[in-house]
Amino acid sequence: MVRLKKLYIGRKLLDLPHPFEEEVNCLVRTNYDLLCEAISRTEQEGLLAAEQLEDPNDVGDAMVDAKSSADELRREVRGLTLVSLVTRFQHWLRVFVGELNKKVANGVVPNMQTLNDVLGEQGPAPVAFFQDLETVRDSIIHADSNVEWMRGKELRRVPQKYREVNLEALEKLKLPEETLREIRENAMAQINLTEQHLQEAIAKSVEQVKWYDARLGQMGAN
Repeated sequence: MVRLKKLYIGRKLLDLPHPFEEEVNCLVRTNYDLLCEAISRTEQEGLLAAEQLEDPNDVGDAMVDAKSSADELRREVRGLTLVSLVTRFQHWLRVFVGELNKKVANGVVPNMQTLNDVLGEQGPAPVAFFQDLETVRDSIIHADSNVEWMRGKELRRVPQKYREVNLEALEKLKLPEETLREIRENAMAQINLTEQHLQEAIAKSVEQVKWYDARLGQMGAN
């Protein structure tokens, strides 16, 4: 597949963004940002409505509900965004492997291994990083975001990185250790995909695809 990298506009030669980067920016990032903005507006409306309540106890409960509902929606949106990202990343891997006339496999890992074997190097990020993202994606799609589930006779597990929960705020409340342990166990039962995790996944996916494309282009030119 021939991909334009530069284009004359007027008398200026301009660099064109990579198609995958455009997909991510226009579809993945934009959809994510729009959904987050909508959630924030709804949250603010809920908080303003709570402030109008007469009973102070009702005000507090309503504010907690507004914030917890918004946080839950943000969590869902981050998960759906990762699903879209990993699926598009996997598609580009299949394109690259197909262009090499190699056997296109299902999943991220075997296709990355094929490309890395052909190129003799693994690129900016290790295969394990994307394998973990694929596991998180599969959990969201097939297991309601649970950190462990059975796939046939195979036990699938989400990496610890994507299930850890920051309990510092709760610990400051001086809760009993038994209560903290129960909260921790319940929280660890589902994926904890943070904003930092998502942005890291986006950045590394774009970097990896652009690296493959550049290296494969160099190989074809030689």
